[in-house]
Amino acid sequence: FCYGEETKLAWEAGTLTADITEEQRKLTEADLVIFQFPMYWFTVPAIMKGWMDRVLTLGFAFTHEKRYSQGIFKDKKAMLSFTTGSQESMFSADGINGDMNVTLWPLQNGILHYCGFQVLAPQIFWAPSHIPSEAR
Repeated sequence: FCYGEETKLAWEAGTLTADITEEQRKLTEADLVIFQFPMYWFTVPAIMKGWMDRVLTLGFAFTHEKRYSQGIFKDKKAMLSFTTGSQESMFSADGINGDMNVTLWPLQNGILHYCGFQVLAPQIFWAPSHIPSEAR
């Protein structure tokens, strides 16, 4: 069983579930896709990763020939917008959590740019739960 090939066959045959094809339709029509989420264990929450796995299928979002700058979504932009549980200083080269650019590489390059998206700089909201209500 090869998940990628099976989803490609389902996409080609038009047998993906209606909710998945609706999400794919939305992506097809979009110029800019913003992924808004709370960072969880240094990545997107499992439900968003599941969305990516089910919606960004082989054939629809990428092929072995069409990826990165030649990708299917090369005329579309994507951006990550998220909150963290840690202060910005903790996500630096010298910080305890490491460089945020390294943390985001699998999402920005390995998923979004792989599908061809022009990846915009992320919008990061550092540790909003640690900011007093009056300052928010």
